[in-house]
Amino acid sequence: MGRYEKLLDMLMDFNNSIRFAAISNTKGEILWHSKRNDVKLKVPLAETKKAMRREADDWADRSKFEDRNELGRAMYHITSFEKIKRITIPVDAFHLLFVSVDNEPLAKTKRKSYGRLVEMGKIMSIVDFVNTFEE
Repeated sequence: MGRYEKLLDMLMDFNNSIRFAAISNTKGEILWHSKRNDVKLKVPLAETKKAMRREADDWADRSKFEDRNELGRAMYHITSFEKIKRITIPVDAFHLLFVSVDNEPLAKTKRKSYGRLVEMGKIMSIVDFVNTFEE
């Protein structure tokens, strides 16, 4: 098993709220993906592929932006919808990780809920750990 497949397996094992995870190249083409068996995708795969192509282009722009400012490099990007969150993380110079996470509130409350928190520290730790593997 290669490191990208290992990354997807570890992410799916890590958190049940992760619905779908994929690795793409810098053109946004899906190279590897994993979907939780008990989950029906809320967005068709064809639409996800389009989103990944857009995100790959956006990531290239973010990388250019980091060269001109004091903010440092971009670490990840989160787009939050009422029902899902989409997270994009650069795995290396040639691949992006795309993760779809359930965003349904954990409990019904009288106050407005903005969905679940995403444990980015743990997700980034898994990415860093898998990046220590040799291909």
